[in-house]
Parts: sequence; structure tokens; C-alpha cells
Amino acid sequence: MAYYVSHNVSRDAHNTQRLGVNMTGPLPAAPTSAFARGLQSLWGAAFVVGGFTAAAKLAALLKDSLVAARFGNGAELDAFLLALVVPSFLISVAAGTLPAALTPTYIAVREQEGDTAARVLARAVFATTFRWLSVLAVLAGIMSLAYGWLPGTHLAATTRTMLPLLALWLAPYTLVQGVCAAWSGLLAAERGYAISAIAPIAQPLGMALAIVTSSALGGASLGAGVLVIGLLGGTLVQGALYAWALRSRGLPLMAWTVPSQLTTATREALGRVRAQYLPAVAGAVLMSATSVIDQTMAAWLPSGSVSALGFGTKLSAVMMSVGAMALSTTLLPHLSELVARRQWKALRVLERRVALVILVTTVPVTIACIVAAEPIVRLLFQRGAFTSAETVTVAKVQSSYLLQLPVHLLGILYVRLISALQANRLLTIGSAVNLVVNIALNVLFMRWFGVAGIALSTAGVYAVSCVFLAIASHRRLAAAEREWPTPVPDAPPAGEAPCASAA
Repeated sequence: MAYYVSHNVSRDAHNTQRLGVNMTGPLPAAPTSAFARGLQSLWGAAFVVGGFTAAAKLAALLKDSLVAARFGNGAELDAFLLALVVPSFLISVAAGTLPAALTPTYIAVREQEGDTAARVLARAVFATTFRWLSVLAVLAGIMSLAYGWLPGTHLAATTRTMLPLLALWLAPYTLVQGVCAAWSGLLAAERGYAISAIAPIAQPLGMALAIVTSSALGGASLGAGVLVIGLLGGTLVQGALYAWALRSRGLPLMAWTVPSQLTTATREALGRVRAQYLPAVAGAVLMSATSVIDQTMAAWLPSGSVSALGFGTKLSAVMMSVGAMALSTTLLPHLSELVARRQWKALRVLERRVALVILVTTVPVTIACIVAAEPIVRLLFQRGAFTSAETVTVAKVQSSYLLQLPVHLLGILYVRLISALQANRLLTIGSAVNLVVNIALNVLFMRWFGVAGIALSTAGVYAVSCVFLAIASHRRLAAAEREWPTPVPDAPPAGEAPCASAA
């Protein structure tokens, strides 16, 4: 049954365009049974995404075990991790923020104008994205060349020597992985959750295969270069899987020029995407800078601290990635649909239920993993060049990182809610606060706890961030409810029964 808004049709046009909602057009109904089915669909999709992401992360742990045995906390691994800092930062900024800007508008256009208009919009957005990724790939190589010569670092001579070469080899990674991030966002908007979650397994498997093959063929002379070869090969396979999934759904792949004949509505939608993309990029720059700062400040500590920080994040990264992928990938399309239909009550119910599930599941798991931190590190990494002393150090780092798990996942819920409400400017403000808090806590905790203090600082940052995001998202939601009330079905004329839905 189609519902029509019978009041407030003269509300400010700017506010109407900002959410991409057609105030006078038809909006789908939201019966309780439909919401229940949607909630079941959300949990089902989250389970699928979480399961596939867990498989990918288990493959990553296998890869990390092989890396630990081959390189330990050595200078070669420090060089590889530092060479990845700039490309990872640029990918996160340029492509990782695209779904937050594109998905809400894409879904609103699809709901109101159909699939064809939504795909034209995606093609126009991809054209700009791919051009910028090509530029950033070159920039990443140039920036990484000088990264090892920052003042105050205590890097080994081997690290300084290898870093420029590895940085040049990794330049194509910025382009390919950036394209993968953009494609994954579009697949999620079209509910292609499974392929979005499982395709990243190609990267750790590629690196593991490269290490095993190199060892079998006696390719020790490649050093950390074998990691670059495996990473690039796995990323290409990941991109091929995404391309196949997009093609099979009739979705756009590559576009180097914006379509010349865009309708007025599409141009307006493109403008909304750009308006949300810039704040998202600014927020990502500030938030991703915290990782760069952590890596850089770890380099001020004794040699091997960068690697210890990297190994210490592995378990928490697996757990947070599984939860984060399951939540962020599935939540944004569902929240965006509820916003586009102005179903505010359903939105609040969904938010409360997801928050409760996050807290009930993550708090006990966090406590258990902290208690068992040292045995876990010993099981995963203590072999070959990885010694028992390094196990103790990495276990402390891991325990500190795990403290962020509940607030990190809870924060993702509020981030997705803010993005669905197309208020990404709030994320920029929050990221600026996080950056200041991160630097201050790093300086303080490094003096007391060494490299583990950097991990503890990260947990503190996410706690502050979660509080800010919860307050900001609730205020924005309350404002949206006042500005765009839930549509009420037109009352039928006297003596007539309500219309039945079309078959």
C-alpha cells in the first residue's frame, strides 16, 4: 500500500533534499510485521557477514603466524609495516568513506526513482573516485619514500634501507585496494553481503601462500618483498571477485568520466553525495591519523616496538573486524531505508536492540580474552624467531587493545546512524576530538607502560568517541523526527473502505 504525506508539503526544500526524501511522493508503509521481517533479515545478514569475516580473519591469523615464524619482531617486518602506513591511510580516507556518503543517497534514489537512476548515480560517483585513486597511488609511493627518515625514530639500518623499495612496490596496492573498497560498498547497498565479507580472505591467503612458496623454493633473498608479492596477488583476486559480483548484478564497474546526460534529480543526488563525502573524508583523515601517530610514536620506542604493536592488535583486530563488518555492512542499508521512509519509531527500536546485543556479547568475551592473553599469544606466535620475551610484551599490548572492544562496536552503531541521517559533519567533529585525546594519552601512557601504553591510549580514545557519538546521533535523530514526521496514510472518504494493497 502506498502512503502519501498529506501535511507539511511546503517544508523547506533544502531540508528535503538533504535527506533525499520526496516529501510529496509515495512512501512505503511500515507495518509491524514488515519491521519484524526486516529485523530478522538484519540479524540473518549480520550472521552471514560475521561468519565469512571470521573465516577471513582466521586466515589472517594463519598468515600472521607464518609471518611471526619467518620474521619475528625484526627490522624487515618493521619496514613492511611502515611501508603500508601511508597506503592504508589514503585508502581509508579516499575509498573507505565512500559507502557512508553514497549508500544513504543511493538507497533514497533507488526507493523513489528506481534501479536505473540509482546505478547512474553510482557510475557518476565511481568516475570521480577512480581518478582520485590513481593520483593517490602515485602520492602514496612518494610519501612513503621519506617515511623512514622522520626525526626522532629509532629504526634499524635494515629497516631504513628496505623501506623505500617496499614503498614503491606497494604503490599499485593503493589503487587496487581503493577500487575494492568502493565496489564493496556498492555491493553492500544492494545486499550483496556475503561476497563483500568473504572476498578479503584472498589477501591473507595470498600472503601465506607467498611465504610458504618462498620458503620451499629457498627464496630468503626476497626478504619482506615476499609479503608485498603475496599482498598484491591476493588484492587482485579480491578485486576480481568483486568485479564478478557487480557484473552478475548488472551494476557499474569502472567509469573514468561522469555521464554527460544526467537528469536534474541525479545531479541533485550527486551533490548530496559530495556534500556528505567531504565531511566523511575530513573525519577519516583525523581518525586515520591516530593510527599513523600510534605507529610513529611506537618507532620512538626501542627497536621491535612497531612489530610488537602490530602483533598485539591481531586478536582484537580479528574480533573487532568480525563485529564491525557484521554491523557496519548490514546496518547502513537498513538504517538508510528507515530514514528514507521516515520510520523513526522503528529506527529507535532497532538502535536499542542492537546496542543491547553488542554489550551482552562483547563484555564477557573481552574479560575472557584478557585473562587468557598470554596463552593466546604463545599459541599463535611463539615459534621460530618469536621468543618468550616477545610473548610477554605482545600479551600486554593485546590486553590493552582488547579493552576497546565493547565501546568500539557500540560506536560503529552510532556512526552508521549518523551517516544514515546524512549528518557526517558530526563525525568530523568527533574525529578531531579523538585525535587530540589520542596524542595526549599516548604521551602519558607511553611513559608508564611503554608500547602497551599506546594500545591502552587507543581504548581510551574509543571510549570518549562512543560517548560523543551516542549523544550526537540521538540529538540528530530527535531533530529529524521534528523536521520530517512519520507519514500518515490519507483517511479514505466517508463511507469508503481503505484501499487494499496492489497484488
